Amino acid sequence: MDCIFCKVIARQVPGYFVLEEKEYVAFLDIFGSTDGHTLVVPRRHGYSVLEYNEKELGKLMTGVQEVARKLKKALKTDSITIGINHEEKRGVPHLHIHLIPRFENDGGGIIQSVVKKGLKRDLGEIAKELREA
Repeated sequence: MDCIFCKVIARQVPGYFVLEEKEYVAFLDIFGSTDGHTLVVPRRHGYSVLEYNEKELGKLMTGVQEVARKLKKALKTDSITIGINHEEKRGVPHLHIHLIPRFENDGGGIIQSVVKKGLKRDLGEIAKELREA
């Protein structure tokens, strides 16, 4: 398989692991945006949240919770930005959750600052479409 995360998990390429469990692992992002930027990754390869069942996603979130505890304890973070680039074409095609430690005056923004297009449609109309989907 050509997935870099699968290679990290299989120890075919180096990884800086901070947590290893049966269903998932957590390792530092080598292109992290700050010290401690960690990825929580399911061991089973899949591209998006739609390829995992409820139990698998629950275990993954357990990993996110554990890494968040470790980041707060070890790095004394002010907060942590947690995000998933679901089906992101430019990223690694293996589901992963980013935990980015935040500190006062770190220059980062809130998660809504990732896309700056703004709302264009009526919220009621969008909510109706989503309910009916």
